[in-house]
Amino acid sequence: MAEIPIEKKSSKTWIWILLAAVLLGLLLWWLLADNNDDAVVTEPVAVEQTAEVATAAPEMAGTMTIASILANPSDYYGREGFTGEVAVGGPLTDRGFWIENDGSRMLAIIIDEPREVPLDINPGQTLRISGGTIRNPADVENLPGVPMDQDTINAMQGQEAVLVVDESNIEIVEGA
Repeated sequence: MAEIPIEKKSSKTWIWILLAAVLLGLLLWWLLADNNDDAVVTEPVAVEQTAEVATAAPEMAGTMTIASILANPSDYYGREGFTGEVAVGGPLTDRGFWIENDGSRMLAIIIDEPREVPLDINPGQTLRISGGTIRNPADVENLPGVPMDQDTINAMQGQEAVLVVDESNIEIVEGA
């Protein structure tokens, strides 16, 4: 009888074990991932400010409106969190624009950090600002980005306070 050599095929079970391990890992990652779908949403609570708190921390006293900032600017220097809808007045500079609300007017300066699509801010628009810092104009010259243009520096002359805001915190609500 003739002798026929028979070769044993190599087993590819290791591929199936590896594939099962990867699938099990992905399934566990998906099941145990910390997605914030179950985050608790709370409503803000109004807190009445007492005279004692207002005396202890004058920088936190009062509502942060343009009128209140201009009435007592030093109480607001360094204070963050200016929010609200404002109208844009003219004239504009490369990094600054005038914001108006309830008859009060203040200069807002943009932190010059490049964006993919820069905002096109024009007089007559309504903006929603969500987070800006009130600064003394003397402390604004060294903002990040390119140095301030002369028109913006001239616009700051005579101002007691300016709003410094990142362009990503500005939304155009209504066009001119």
